[in-house]
Amino acid sequence: MDVLRAENVARIVKAAGLDPEEVTLYALRHSNVVRQLLAGVPVRIVAVNHDTSIVMIERTYSRHIGDHADALARAALLDTSTPMAGNVVIRA
Repeated sequence: MDVLRAENVARIVKAAGLDPEEVTLYALRHSNVVRQLLAGVPVRIVAVNHDTSIVMIERTYSRHIGDHADALARAALLDTSTPMAGNVVIRA
């Protein structure tokens, strides 16, 4: 990272009330990747957004999203709860 970029990141981090020694550009990138994955953004798009490969995303970040995989998969399942009255076809 060049000096100009490092200074800009440090200034932004300080303005947010955080410590630039702890919150680095890499830490911001890492948290952004994880947030996008947890939000359901396709891995291919996350990889393109962060100039990396799908393989690298899966290798590096899978442990951070593994606990949420069940919730993500369940959200896409067919809802088999009790149907609403107006949403049922009854054969005569």
